[in-house]
Amino acid sequence: MEQPRQLPVGEEIFLDHVAHFVPDMAEAHREFNRLGFVQTPFTEHRHNLDEATEPVPSGTANRCIMLPEGYIEIITVSDASTPLGARAAEQMERYIGLHLIAFSCADPESAQGRLTLTGFHPEPLVHLKRPVSLASGGEDEASFTVCRVRPQDMPEGRVQYVAHHTEEIVWQDRWLHHGNGIVALRDVVVGVETLDKVAARYCWFLNRGGPKPVSEHVWRIPLERGGVVIVDEDGLADLVPDGELPEDGPLIVGYGLLSEDLGKTEAFLRERGFAPEALDGYLRLSLPETIGGTLFIADDETKLPWITG
Repeated sequence: MEQPRQLPVGEEIFLDHVAHFVPDMAEAHREFNRLGFVQTPFTEHRHNLDEATEPVPSGTANRCIMLPEGYIEIITVSDASTPLGARAAEQMERYIGLHLIAFSCADPESAQGRLTLTGFHPEPLVHLKRPVSLASGGEDEASFTVCRVRPQDMPEGRVQYVAHHTEEIVWQDRWLHHGNGIVALRDVVVGVETLDKVAARYCWFLNRGGPKPVSEHVWRIPLERGGVVIVDEDGLADLVPDGELPEDGPLIVGYGLLSEDLGKTEAFLRERGFAPEALDGYLRLSLPETIGGTLFIADDETKLPWITG
């Protein structure tokens, strides 16, 4: 069976990955193992602003859950004295959980220019690198170009564009098969106070014409793969009855995942001691406080609650 295409071409934009920011990587690793996810080895992020210079530690480290479409990242602080490490630590002081949304594009320089023209303040492009072990033995280096904007431009978290340069190293087949049957990342859910202003901002950021209201309190911005779901407090209460917005700002609530067999996914999770709620065609699972966030799992993206309404 042919693998889905991972990366966008031309003007396409994909939801590439989301990231949990966690204070204890060992505990997060155990919980994601219990959830049935294979994880990549622990690695330190490195970056350079100039391709000609040697990369230096960024102050954060990660593990990744690679999927046949998209991935989930788990980030911890390795050095809080760096700007990136300090910001990640500050974000975790608000809450432990999801603080990063990455959209993949083919041309980060073009995205940077467009963001400038639409009123954002993109930072210089960052060239990230991290070592990756190979199935055949040895090690290679994954590389990415990232376009970020000022924190105040996208207060929901670190919202950025990424261009992958080493697809075959990042998406190795040995990491794509998970005991829980999850095969794809779909939409990310963002909780805010005011729908229209935030939806307009994301449409400008993503070069979209406008959101698609699912209901009065839930709007969705579709992409070529995945999308952004924006909910106000009433919409959040419908999606996650015990969820609430932090007093100091917005919240990245959770994300949608696709399963190859929803019944088997539910059985697997229950066997591992979790209690997913079986709702109308999908599962909802609030994750442990040590990793944060809520999963919405379906075997068809049209069954996700913000698609069906």
